[in-house]
Parts: sequence; C-alpha cells; structure tokens
Amino acid sequence: MELYLDVFLENSFVPIYGVTLVIAMVRYTKYFDTSLKYFPILLLYTFFNELLGDLIYKYDTFSLAFNALYNDSYFVIYNIYNIVFFLYFLYLFRNYIENRKFRKWVKIACYLFLAIALINPLFQDFFLEYQYLTFFIGTIFLIITTAKYLYEDWRNRKVGLKTMNILFWMGSGLLFYHLCYLPIKIIRYYNGIFGFSENPLLRPIHLTLILIMYILFIIGFIRMKKRLIR
Repeated sequence: MELYLDVFLENSFVPIYGVTLVIAMVRYTKYFDTSLKYFPILLLYTFFNELLGDLIYKYDTFSLAFNALYNDSYFVIYNIYNIVFFLYFLYLFRNYIENRKFRKWVKIACYLFLAIALINPLFQDFFLEYQYLTFFIGTIFLIITTAKYLYEDWRNRKVGLKTMNILFWMGSGLLFYHLCYLPIKIIRYYNGIFGFSENPLLRPIHLTLILIMYILFIIGFIRMKKRLIR
C-alpha cells in the first residue's frame, strides 16, 4: 500500500500544476483585469520548472549542461523560482489587504526579501546550493501576509460582507502549505549541515502538501462566481 502511495505521489504532483493551469484559464474571464491575471503565467512557469527539476532529479541524462560543474545540480532553477513565487504572492495579497499600514509593511517586506535574495549568494553558491535564507524569509513574510488577509476575510464574513472566495482558497492553500513545509525545510537544512541522510517520509509528506495546496487552488477557481474588484 505504501509503495502504491509513493508511486501515486511521485507521478501526480507535476500533473496537478497542469490541471490547475487549465482550470485557471477556463475561468480567466472572471479575473483577467485584476492582480490575479498573472497567475496563469506563474502556473505555466511552475509546471515547466517542476517538470525540469523532476527530470534532472530522476534521470542522469537530463542536466543543466551550460557548465560541467552544474550538470547534476538543479538548485539554480528553484532558487530563481522562489524569488518569483514569493514576490508575486506578496504583491497579490498586498493589493487585497484592507489595512493601509499593513500594505506598507508588505511593500517594505518585498524590498527586504529582494535584499536577502541578493545577499544569500554571498554565503551559498546560487548555482550549486539551495538558497535557504531566501526561502525562510520569503516563507515567513508570506505566512504573515496570507494570515492577515484571511483574518480580514473572516472578519468581513462575520459581519455579513461578501468576500472573494478565490483568494480565501488560495490564501488557505498557501498558508497551510508553508506552515507545514517550513519544518520540513528546516530539517533538510540541518541534515545538509551535519551530513545526515533524509528521512524517507519527508518527500511523501512534501508531495502531499503540494497536492493539498493545489487542490485548494482548484476548488477556489471552480467556486469562483464573480470578478475581483482590483
């Protein structure tokens, strides 16, 4: 049973990006003139990025052949992706958070995150090593931002105001994923420092978290009834 589950997870996490992209495009008329309009581009980027990373991870014939030193390394594609990913979602939720002071904080957080992304390569090779500091700071900022949005959404629902359910589902997915994945990333960081082998349960848990997050995205797009207001 465990073997079948592992096979399912290993072969489903890349297709889920494609499924989400298709559904997002079908519903595109609902949000084409809003800050969410760039989301399908991010999904397409995610799909090809994960496909490439998965091929490099599983097959020796695939590599980043621009330099022999980097043939077996795929960290660079994730290091670039993380910068794009965190900046986009910070930008997205900043536009829909009502508190003006908090919006200013998110803007400052974006600049700080970019500064960290520029500093991190001074301590870790951008092409050969995962940029952990960039990921940790981006994750913390995104958790705080999505939690703030969801709190405002909950408060508005409590007083009977209609809210935009797509951002509720996206925020819930992002918050759940990053709260659960952050400890996994910390464990992997320390495993790398001390040379410990990875617990075989970490990858299946990670892949399960990806599926849950994107299923929540899909639910949000399916349930979407009206366009965002900005």
